[in-house]
Amino acid sequence: METGASFAESDVVSPSETRLVRTIKLDDTTYDLYVGPCPCCDEIRYRVMRCNGASFSVYEISPADSENLEEYVAELHSVLAVDVETKLTNLRETIGELNSRGFFEAEGMSPFRVGLIDKARLITSRLSKKGLMDEIVARHNDLDHDVASAFILGCIATELQWLRLHEDAVIEGYAHIEGRESGRPLALAARVRQGKKSRNAVRLAAEKLYCADPSMRRNDARAAQQIAQLKLDALRKRDGTYLGTEAIVKHLRVLRKNSDAQGNSV
Repeated sequence: METGASFAESDVVSPSETRLVRTIKLDDTTYDLYVGPCPCCDEIRYRVMRCNGASFSVYEISPADSENLEEYVAELHSVLAVDVETKLTNLRETIGELNSRGFFEAEGMSPFRVGLIDKARLITSRLSKKGLMDEIVARHNDLDHDVASAFILGCIATELQWLRLHEDAVIEGYAHIEGRESGRPLALAARVRQGKKSRNAVRLAAEKLYCADPSMRRNDARAAQQIAQLKLDALRKRDGTYLGTEAIVKHLRVLRKNSDAQGNSV
C-alpha cells in the first residue's frame, strides 16, 4: 500500500473553506480527503474523492472514518463501492430544484432532459413509498439484494459507457463535474494539480532554454515551439499527443507574471 503525505495539518477541525487534507494512492487510483464547511449549514463535512483517470466519485464520511482513513480507503478500494448516496442526493436535488412548486420549471431545458428528470421523479417517488430508496443506500454493497444490485449495475454500465466514449476528451479539456456544490471544488482541485505538474515541467524546460539562448526570454512563441519539440513525458497527454504550443505559451506567461511579482526572473 502506497500512501501519500498529509497536508494542512493545522486548522483542520474548523476550516473556513474546503481544503485537501490528505492523499492516499493505491495502485492507479488516488483518494483525496477534503474537509470543509457545508454551504447550507456550515457544519464541517468530510469527503473522500476517488480519482482514476476521468472517473471521479465522492463519498461523504464521518469524522471517525477520517481519523482512520487508511482503513476506510483500503475497504473502499477492495469492494469498489459506488458513491450511491452522493448520486441519489444529487438526483433528488435536481428533481427538487425543478419541481419545488409542484410542477416542473424547466424553461430553456431540452425536452429530452426534462423527460429524463420527470421519469426519475416518478421512479424515486414509487420506490420511496416502498422504502426501497433507503435500502438502496443502506445495502449498496449487498449483492444478494436485487433492487440495490440493479441500481449498482446501472451505475456501472453508465460509468463504463461514459469512460469509453469521453475519457480522452475529459482528461485533457474538461474538469469533470462531481455533483453540484460538493463536487465542483473537488473536480477543480484535481484539474489544478494536473496543471501544476505541466507548468513545473514548462518552467524547468524554459530555464534551460533561456540559459542557452537569452533572446528567447521574451519570445514566448519561439520558446514554446522549442519546448514542444522536446516531447517531454510530463507534457504527454493520455491520447499519446503532447501539450500544444498555445498551452505552453499560457504557462510561460503565468510563470513570468509570478516571477515579476516576486522580483525573480524565469
